[in-house]
Amino acid sequence: MTGSSPVIGSDNRRAGTSVVAEGLRITSRHRRPVFGSAFLAGAAALLVGGGIVAGAFAASWGLFLEAGRAAEGSIDYEESYVAYSDQWDGLVKVAFCVYPLLLLLAMVLTAWLLTAQAVIVGHARERTAAGTDSRGAPGALTLRALWRRCRPHLGAAFRVQLLTLVCALLPGLTGLLVLAVVDMGMVPGVVWPTYHDPATLQFILVGRMLPVVIWALGLVLLSRFAPATAIRVTDNSSATAAMRRSWTLTRTARLHTAAIHLLSTAAVAGAFTVLRWLGTYVAHWAGLLMLATTGGNVWVTGVLVIITPTAVALVLLPLVLAPMGVVFACLREWLGGRAGRALVVGVNAD
Repeated sequence: MTGSSPVIGSDNRRAGTSVVAEGLRITSRHRRPVFGSAFLAGAAALLVGGGIVAGAFAASWGLFLEAGRAAEGSIDYEESYVAYSDQWDGLVKVAFCVYPLLLLLAMVLTAWLLTAQAVIVGHARERTAAGTDSRGAPGALTLRALWRRCRPHLGAAFRVQLLTLVCALLPGLTGLLVLAVVDMGMVPGVVWPTYHDPATLQFILVGRMLPVVIWALGLVLLSRFAPATAIRVTDNSSATAAMRRSWTLTRTARLHTAAIHLLSTAAVAGAFTVLRWLGTYVAHWAGLLMLATTGGNVWVTGVLVIITPTAVALVLLPLVLAPMGVVFACLREWLGGRAGRALVVGVNAD
């Protein structure tokens, strides 16, 4: 990548704005492959993820029926009852089988989305470089052609997501460890607040602010690896080489990279909140259907109603993640052009 990138402008003072604007422009001009790839990811999430969740409900069906019978018996004998008290261990075992499968599916679909958007941005660069020469310009990028160009990169892109997950676990688990240590009373002078004892300044600093700071630093750390998948597609490198290259390219543009990553994360979080709210309407009708199917078993229906809004949001989230992937690919273009210009300046200075 040289300094004369035809996709990204060279105005460093407004780099973050230019990258986001270019990403939105490419999303608008190539919306068919962008949102087509998002639709495929959403369909896969619905079919495969829905199948996994349906299998979990099938495996837990007897536990839910047992919980319903136990609750009815306690009500008949006017005894106290704790929901799922005897079924909790079995439900936890099912959850420990389901969550890794859903996480694996999420990583595969994320690898597909980010790879597809990097290919789309590369295709846009080729069309821009061809200019008005219709003979040399590539044609429209169909979903079939997109899949053909993405397929060689998907394995390495998945490994990039795996390495990124490992990097995310470090600050994530560290913040949770701080909360656990405070909860167990292992930090001198820091006591978990109760109804009668309000939160102290020490608890606010250590038990509330410190985990948030750790997680915020984790987001900044992840921003250094945001262009890694696009680097893999552009450079055709290994996953570890793409991660190292991403770290190197973002070293001189930490502020711009972190700002773009945090802005994209905020947009995804906002969209997820809205989609989850819309999912409550789906949960209402799903709950009514489950009640009719199970003969009024509120225990299995309650679980379905709880998870449905989140499931709906996750199925529709690729429609938001796809434009974010375009922005990350444009960020890689800008960082590569910036590094190329710095190299040219250094050579000329010598």
